[in-house]
Amino acid sequence: MKIILSKPVQNLGLAGDVVDVAPGYGRNFLIAKGLAAEATADAVQKIKATRQKHARKREAQGKARNAIREALSGQTILIKAQANEEGHLFGGIGPKEITESIEKRKKIHIDPKAINLPRHLKALGKHEVVLDLGGGDSIAIIVEVARHE
Repeated sequence: MKIILSKPVQNLGLAGDVVDVAPGYGRNFLIAKGLAAEATADAVQKIKATRQKHARKREAQGKARNAIREALSGQTILIKAQANEEGHLFGGIGPKEITESIEKRKKIHIDPKAINLPRHLKALGKHEVVLDLGGGDSIAIIVEVARHE
């Protein structure tokens, strides 16, 4: 009996896999528990279409990551802020301010959650910030905090 797994099953396969099992195991256990569905021709076509859709989406995300990498790699992002005479900022620079500056200067939208910043920047100068692009990719950018006149 051919079935399509709707959830991962140990020693059998992952969700979306079409596998051949004994009829009793398929009907009485896998289908009854909601772990699988019968592999009709229509259902197999839907699975193939879904896999193609996910592949196109992953490809588009990869292209977007590469575009961001090319645009920001080796770049310095300038942010002006008010600071005292010793160079300490009156307010910290966080992920939101960094993404706003990137969007304003480079016209690239980045989610503030993608910026890996252990704590807000509190001093003038250059700081290295890691930007998580997703899919295990990340790049380092330089954020230069200058005194606002």
